[in-house]
Amino acid sequence: MPRYNTLRIYVFAKNYIFTTYMLIRNGLEVPFYGRGLEVPRYNTLHLTMEKRTFYRRNLPHLQPDNSVFFITARLKGSLPKEVILRLKEEHELQRKELKEQGLSKKELTEEMQKSYDLYFGRFDDLLDSGTTGPHWLKADNTAEMWTNALNYFDNERYKVICSTVMSNHVHFIFYKLDRPLNAVLQSLKSFSANEMNKALQRSGNFWQPESFDRVIRNRTELEYRINYVLDNPVKVGIVPHWSAYRHNYIHPDFKKYVK
Repeated sequence: MPRYNTLRIYVFAKNYIFTTYMLIRNGLEVPFYGRGLEVPRYNTLHLTMEKRTFYRRNLPHLQPDNSVFFITARLKGSLPKEVILRLKEEHELQRKELKEQGLSKKELTEEMQKSYDLYFGRFDDLLDSGTTGPHWLKADNTAEMWTNALNYFDNERYKVICSTVMSNHVHFIFYKLDRPLNAVLQSLKSFSANEMNKALQRSGNFWQPESFDRVIRNRTELEYRINYVLDNPVKVGIVPHWSAYRHNYIHPDFKKYVK
């Protein structure tokens, strides 16, 4: 076997083992990868070399390339700092307790998933209650500015599967990113913030710096997340059906996942 190919295999194996170790250590599954608009079957082994990006804000993030991401971004000051801190502390304590229970890898992954869903659900319910902070996205013109910003690089820097706009936060799912996730989100937030600040005749921070990002692991979770995104305006009573909300979007190729 040529030396070059041997080196490629060695580098791939080293990266794959490290990535798998980091995911399992944090109670996560190795994610599946989106290739083209049809999401493939769940597979933990790929015969092509995939670059991984590891970056850090408040918490470390491990980003396998070509992953499908569920993102939630909220307005600056939309929730009190003490509330966010309490939720994070409770979540980290629960994660720590789960890791100390001696569960199998499969059991730990399932329990970590439940813990995350509970944590995120409480967080999102607080946003939906709308009792604190600004609601700059409630107006149609600012909501459309965000949607236009998200769609501007669709099919160029990434591919959008679905999205929605609420009064103080946004949800969307995208994949096939051509650069690290944090770089994509920073660009999106910066551009949209400048445009919306102009429209609102204000200055200062528009978005909360850190977003919720989750790698979607399989088709079942993809279906769940798509419906979660589209049903958010139904959940809070804005419309009776997701299709009636003007700021909902679903790519035609993924409508089959909508219930």
